[in-house]
Amino acid sequence: MSNFDQIQPIATPIDVQIRWSDQDVNGHVNHVRILTLVEEARIRATQQWMGTTPGASGPTRVIRALNTSFKQEVQYGKDTTIWVWVPRIGTTSFVFGQLVTQQDEPCVYAEATMVMIDAATGRAKPHDAPFRRALEMHAGPVFSAESPKAC
Repeated sequence: MSNFDQIQPIATPIDVQIRWSDQDVNGHVNHVRILTLVEEARIRATQQWMGTTPGASGPTRVIRALNTSFKQEVQYGKDTTIWVWVPRIGTTSFVFGQLVTQQDEPCVYAEATMVMIDAATGRAKPHDAPFRRALEMHAGPVFSAESPKAC
């Protein structure tokens, strides 16, 4: 059993539309398309949280790492929601946690590590206080497909 129930009250749900053409020859949504969907969810969550659109407004940041774990196939025709929250906040970076669900069942977990960049120097810079507060409002646990068992 996962810790999805602990994440839901913290995370922002973003409903996404799966297209027929998102499927591959195996009859499920292609893994590359999954990455596009989680990117869209990150952008929409950022717009809701901070009123900014990455690359167009707000602080400059880049992806340092993107890790994805596939728990089960994502299928065309099912209601699909991507839950977005922040499992880790560092000095110059933070992690978006993103859980793709269909019919409230976890399918894919992705983590995108973002690094804040000073636009003038191109170097990593610390979060300013308002940005850090905005991240902290959406902080929660790392997703675990298997919750620890009670002793």
